[in-house]
Amino acid sequence: MSISITQDKVEERKHVLPSKDELLNSIRPDMRLTKDFFRRVYGYEISYPDFAEEAISALEAAGCTRAREHYEIWVGEYESKHDAQMKEVSVWYVQESKRQWEKRQKEGEAVRARQPEVEQLKTDLQRKSDRELLILLQRLKQSDA
Repeated sequence: MSISITQDKVEERKHVLPSKDELLNSIRPDMRLTKDFFRRVYGYEISYPDFAEEAISALEAAGCTRAREHYEIWVGEYESKHDAQMKEVSVWYVQESKRQWEKRQKEGEAVRARQPEVEQLKTDLQRKSDRELLILLQRLKQSDA
């Protein structure tokens, strides 16, 4: 039995992010610290508390003396952008909630406005005799035809 990997599978594997252990093992004294690297560290920090400290300690041990400073700057910028986006979303959400509430209120008012009319029709139908109701039903059937 032979196993072949299609080009799609090769391309798919190129986009797989390294595991947290692979990320830690990739730390080298001559490595270039990128925003993408810090983004990955931050992402693992969300799921694994203290991961960022572990990664920064490894970077510092490898001679990257400003790693902590760069990471804190990146986190500050990211969280600032994230907070701004969340504020925009919250403004939209409040407006949308208000719009939905007003729509429901109008619908409720329309139902309440028709309620006396409906009650009057109900009362009128209850007062009719069986013969009058049959005649009314026949007329309705004829108008639908």
